[in-house]
Amino acid sequence: MAHKIAHAFTANPKVEACFVFGSAALGISDQYSDLELAFIWSQLPSVEELQATAQSVGVKGWEIEPYGEAKQAWLEQFYIYGMKVEAGHWARDTMDNIVIDVVEHYDVSQTGLLFEKQATASHLQRAIVLYGEDIIKHWQTRLSPYPEDLAVAMVQKHLKFRPFDGQQILTERLEIPMLYENNCTIVRWLLNLLFGVNRIYHPGFKWTRYFVEEMNIKPPEFFARLERVFQSDAAGGTHELRQLSEETFDLVEKHLPQVDLKQQRETFNRLYPKWKLPVSDSP
Repeated sequence: MAHKIAHAFTANPKVEACFVFGSAALGISDQYSDLELAFIWSQLPSVEELQATAQSVGVKGWEIEPYGEAKQAWLEQFYIYGMKVEAGHWARDTMDNIVIDVVEHYDVSQTGLLFEKQATASHLQRAIVLYGEDIIKHWQTRLSPYPEDLAVAMVQKHLKFRPFDGQQILTERLEIPMLYENNCTIVRWLLNLLFGVNRIYHPGFKWTRYFVEEMNIKPPEFFARLERVFQSDAAGGTHELRQLSEETFDLVEKHLPQVDLKQQRETFNRLYPKWKLPVSDSP
């Protein structure tokens, strides 16, 4: 299916490359997955050109998002044979600049939860190339090896853990919604640290189990313990999350010794003050 769709687009001489990314490229797609395609253009097409090309292969439900500065691409979606297809369209110069921002400027910017430029770098690294292999190989060469300064920037950006005693207090009070909302934030920060330490371009927070398995540097049984953070009782989950955080700090110190964790550890271990009602002598 990817080859059929790609052929309709690559017939346009302004298309210089095409590749599959996402779960299909990783080999982990399931019955809920869509097909994700990327097209590289010498000059971006008009909306009308994209719609006409998609319709030439008999698609249904065609939609397109306005050009977004975060993604710097046209993003269209449609259905073919009942499967959803998402196609991104980048100008070649734009993709060149994204790669430069990641490997030379150590880009750790994000939109919401997604590190847009690093995710694009990850897609390029893992691409199944359908057309324009030389162009994709050029970018893949630029992206390897992962820059050491990017690892430092990723870690430093996410060393912003607050005193973990706050989680203990929420646990004691059974403030369940706030506790688990904070747990999600802390787990994402731990993953961000580990992507940096493992020198993996941040792919986003989908297929977390797959990317955790790919990591060589991580606390023992990391993903299984993440499950326990959310699936055990509140006290047990809080204890597990503290252990995972401390073990991750240890790994950062071991594998990125140029990053100073002294202030972060002091903040993480700080206790909130407690007070007691005075004991009255009166009856």
